[in-house]
Amino acid sequence: MLARSRMGGPWSRAQQIARAFLGRGHEVTLAWGDDGNCIDPVAPTFEIPVPSPLGLPEAIARHTFPLASRLGLMGRKPVHSFEEVLWLTGSLDYRYSCAVVEKLREFIRTWRPDVVYSEFNLAAVIAARAEGIPCVGSGSQPTTAAYASNPRKSAGIRRLLREMGMPAPASSLTILEGMKHRFIPSCPSLEPDAGKQAIYCGFLGEVPTVDSRSTDRDCAVVYLGSGSVPAGVAVRVGRQISSALGCDVYVAGVPEAVYAAAGHKVHCTPRLNFAELIPRARLMVHHGGQNSMMDALAYQVPQVVVPGRVFERQFNADAVERTCCGLSVRAPKPALIAEAARRLVDETSLSDGLVRLRDELSALGGTERIVGEVEEIRYL
Repeated sequence: MLARSRMGGPWSRAQQIARAFLGRGHEVTLAWGDDGNCIDPVAPTFEIPVPSPLGLPEAIARHTFPLASRLGLMGRKPVHSFEEVLWLTGSLDYRYSCAVVEKLREFIRTWRPDVVYSEFNLAAVIAARAEGIPCVGSGSQPTTAAYASNPRKSAGIRRLLREMGMPAPASSLTILEGMKHRFIPSCPSLEPDAGKQAIYCGFLGEVPTVDSRSTDRDCAVVYLGSGSVPAGVAVRVGRQISSALGCDVYVAGVPEAVYAAAGHKVHCTPRLNFAELIPRARLMVHHGGQNSMMDALAYQVPQVVVPGRVFERQFNADAVERTCCGLSVRAPKPALIAEAARRLVDETSLSDGLVRLRDELSALGGTERIVGEVEEIRYL
């Protein structure tokens, strides 16, 4: 059984991991919430409650947060740790935690899975422990307890754990570190200190064959996150990059439109098919999300990372610069981003860093490594 957190990235990873287990002949059920991220599940699903941001009544959150996202207000608040992410999404709320843990426990008692896989889902770890089922899951260096910033935000989870007769650590991130294995979809060069029980597995998907010097690389891709910056800023970034690089640009996370820029086009849309576009990209500008970073690395695409004030994205931006795979621009200013893009495409030494890191990530086994390690637990 795989259980995911509320964000879109975890759903994508859960799907990839589920496919790998299915391919080896295992039964899989995906625990999911109806939050708009869960599209085209690859396995049977089991619905769990969706947290309400900040634990607010759903009627208020339903209107407040989409508006804040459209205006780019979400990017103005600094987010210092994954603990704060969980708190902001409502995943640490006491009432929500009680409901989702009980729902998962009921399902586990009925289905009796061999292993529970938590895709950054605290409730899955707690429910599996309560029912005596081994639990493994995804992890990362910036989601370890060493990066906890405000343990008071974990008060609701601690209350639930005490009521269940379980240890109640100061930070909710300690719960994730208590899994039997933590699979890191990264490598030591990017995340040198990933914490306890860490198993690096690199790229999760099939590693593509690429030619970074191909003349087919004829565009740039821009994705600055959902609600991180106002849509107008993302569009201006696209237009300036089109002028700077002399190519078409595709901008995701903004309303549908097409703009002319220096003889080329800037295509804007709420969603893009990154699998089709990134192989063609000369450059990718993104918000520092794990999936965006790894997609660009898989195709050896130089990256400009605009992490804003979010801790994990800043961590990823620093890692991209440190490994000579791109540049970081902390402020979402179109002129600065376009200048960084121009510098990157003219930087001939960048290819060595891109090849080296791609080779390291490719050698770590991906989802096959995850399945093999979990099978060992199952047959112990």
